[in-house]
Amino acid sequence: MVSENVEEYLECIWELTQDGTPARTTDIAKRMKFSPASVTEMLQKLDTMGYISYEKYKGATLTEEGMRIGSTIKRRHRLLERFLVDILGIDKEKSHEEACRLEHMISEESEHRISEIMNHPTTCPDGNPIPNMEEICKMPQDKDSVPLSDLEEGCEGTISHLRCEDSQKIRRIISMGFVPQRRLAIEERLPMNGPVLVRVGDSRVALAKDYADLVYVRVRPGCGKRRCRHGW
Repeated sequence: MVSENVEEYLECIWELTQDGTPARTTDIAKRMKFSPASVTEMLQKLDTMGYISYEKYKGATLTEEGMRIGSTIKRRHRLLERFLVDILGIDKEKSHEEACRLEHMISEESEHRISEIMNHPTTCPDGNPIPNMEEICKMPQDKDSVPLSDLEEGCEGTISHLRCEDSQKIRRIISMGFVPQRRLAIEERLPMNGPVLVRVGDSRVALAKDYADLVYVRVRPGCGKRRCRHGW
């Protein structure tokens, strides 16, 4: 579980590195209203945790995992701002403060439903782009993840990422609840390359094999009553 403080830092670094240059300690300190010394200490910790690459006097850049988390939090923030202003009629200035609180608590399912209700907005009330959910879902998180279609009945795990270049397919997969960090369990594999029955979140989904091939899962060690393929 990533702490709120870590999410705030990664969100800030994501925004500061959008021009392609590393985020400087002084800029992070100014943005987050912390002392440069405390920011330097935190950047060193984030580097050790694998979320950023940090070099003294040069600054910080995000790793793939840091990029995924930072862009996800920024997406939720801007999406929530749009929802609060357009749907709830909250003042734009107040919406920023409220979004800062809610962005760390909202679930993937709620995030998707909010986006769906508003017909997937592309910008926040200030006109800044909302990071694309499809691109976030395609960011690899775990090199040891395996396709869902390779897992046997009883296996459990967490979705790592989606591997698909077909935008229509990836939107369909996301709409069924298959998004990074969501837990799932393989309940049944139907014969003759039939669909895989998956418990994902609170839902039970029959996922066709060609879709199951696109969902990559970080498998829980010793999962299920049967062993997974590839030695899991």
